[in-house]
Amino acid sequence: MPIETVRVELLGASFTIQTDESREYVESLLAYLGSKIETVKSASKVDDPLKASILAGIFLVDELYRERVDASALSGAASPELDAGTVDRLIAKIDDTLRVASEPVKSQDIIGGEP
Repeated sequence: MPIETVRVELLGASFTIQTDESREYVESLLAYLGSKIETVKSASKVDDPLKASILAGIFLVDELYRERVDASALSGAASPELDAGTVDRLIAKIDDTLRVASEPVKSQDIIGGEP
């Protein structure tokens, strides 16, 4: 599949990602993430975008882990484990995301912003 460039607008942050997934798939992921963040914000009364994103990330990882445990229980396999390389990659991605989220947003990066 060819490399897609997708513009991400989430919680006041705007950036572009490149992926080998389809634009529609990435947009569906972003919509799902956005809905989880909104759920966290309304349920917890957390207004800070960074904190809401971290909490949503925790809920999503919990959701993923429970699905894996359920799937492995059905197949009779052992519980899923994350190897050190996977953990390191996930931590690096989280660090990059937090770094990008903490950078000031320029008005031209916001949809409808002044040029």
